[in-house]
Amino acid sequence: MEQVFNHQPRKVGETVQERINALGIGEKMQDLPEHLWHDSFRYYVKEDPNRRGGPNLRMIRLDPNKPSLTVTAYIFNKFVHPYENRFITPREAARLQGFPDDLKFEGTLTSTQRQVGNAVPIQLARAVFRSVIAHAKSLNPEMPAFHALSLFSGAGGLDIGASTANWNDARWKTFAAIDFDRDSCNTLAQYRGHETAVIHSDISQIQNPVEFCNQHGVSAEKVWLVFGGPPCQAFSQAGKQYGIKDPRGQLIGEYLRFIREISPRYFVMENVAGLAGIGQGALLKEILEQMDCLGYNVDYGLLNAADYGAPQLRKRLIFLGTRKDIGKAFLPYPSHSEQPNLLTLNQYMTVGEAFAGLPPCEIMESMITE
Repeated sequence: MEQVFNHQPRKVGETVQERINALGIGEKMQDLPEHLWHDSFRYYVKEDPNRRGGPNLRMIRLDPNKPSLTVTAYIFNKFVHPYENRFITPREAARLQGFPDDLKFEGTLTSTQRQVGNAVPIQLARAVFRSVIAHAKSLNPEMPAFHALSLFSGAGGLDIGASTANWNDARWKTFAAIDFDRDSCNTLAQYRGHETAVIHSDISQIQNPVEFCNQHGVSAEKVWLVFGGPPCQAFSQAGKQYGIKDPRGQLIGEYLRFIREISPRYFVMENVAGLAGIGQGALLKEILEQMDCLGYNVDYGLLNAADYGAPQLRKRLIFLGTRKDIGKAFLPYPSHSEQPNLLTLNQYMTVGEAFAGLPPCEIMESMITE
């Protein structure tokens, strides 16, 4: 087997290891004896006056026969391997996200975890981009490749999904990808740099998107697709849903500025489900109105990555815009389900299937957590 990168789990202290050892398949912190509960978990369950709902997740042993819960940058001291008494490795989390094993995440362990956790599952991205290229191909049957521009690219979940979303001998050719995080750029450049110019930049500093395209050899009128996921922390539960007041939330405006200036035939924008709840839906309505004013028909929805072949129950809000002069492309129908039926012929991919074939890993002696 070829070398597998980023496949080292964290080493833990005695108390954490005792918790891990005691967890059964699918069990969480609340299933442990109370003396093993983390102090913050005990406070949440028994003392927190603001507690809402059931116990808060602190640790879970993954079930090999089901998809995982949502992968984030914070699951590396929460997700326990199905059979081995350790936390999962970044490579195993990357498998849950659909990343190929020959992609090496650059940077520190913390940076790697962030890159993996922030990515869009590649199977979901591929399904969305396949729907778009099918529409494009129907308009231009002879074109073998359609130019695309990637914004807020991260480690490349959307980019790799686009590059593998071939349809009737047609493909997306992403000529440039832009991200503010240097490690993410290094990761993506190492994997996609042979075809894509990976640019380390803040897109708010790119004053003229049309000139940017020209500088990279593609005129604006030849850009068929712009895609990206403006940073989502401002709209997530972890980000406390500050929304548009948070500077990260304002980057959606920067994304739409590129759409306005370049006027691609299509765009794909993704974000967390929490965006839809900001201001009781007011922010979502405002975004859709802006997209309409820019001249686009928009299909949008909350898609579950497991429904498209990812071994993960991760929901993302996807916007698919089609310039009004060429009609309307639609989000893809699910291809997988928990119980296959006539509409979804495939069963959910499981954690066990995702981890199959990985070699043994070595504990990092320097990584000790409590």
